[in-house]
Amino acid sequence: MARRRNRSKTPRKPRSKTINAAGVVEATMIANAVTQGFFNVGIGQFVKNTHSMTGSQITARELISGLTGGSYGTMSSIKLPKVGGGYQTLTSGMTFGDQIKENLSNNGGKMVVSLVLIPAGFKAFKKLTSKPRSLTNQALKMSGLPVRV
Repeated sequence: MARRRNRSKTPRKPRSKTINAAGVVEATMIANAVTQGFFNVGIGQFVKNTHSMTGSQITARELISGLTGGSYGTMSSIKLPKVGGGYQTLTSGMTFGDQIKENLSNNGGKMVVSLVLIPAGFKAFKKLTSKPRSLTNQALKMSGLPVRV
């Protein structure tokens, strides 16, 4: 049997990680469309706000609170004393599932259209601007910035 040649593999050169600015913008726009559709709030308010402004808006903090056993922030109840003794409980708002259904019925069509048109628009943008973007990317590479357009 013939002896095999030992070939040592050439070590790979580490590539610097670059950030695609157009990809970040596209992903942010898609995330905004999804949070607007399901939670009736944009991505910025979804992440930053501690509580919703209205009962139909659900933020990330409320979502995490609901998943960990707390309240989702979509319903509230008040105990009011009755004349003659006892209490009456008044509830307002919807359950979490009902609120998601309501938000989807109000914003679902716009969300689906956005989820189709945003990637299509970015694909057309990339084709139309390929020459200027390649020149910009070359200049950014020479400057040493880890960004490409």
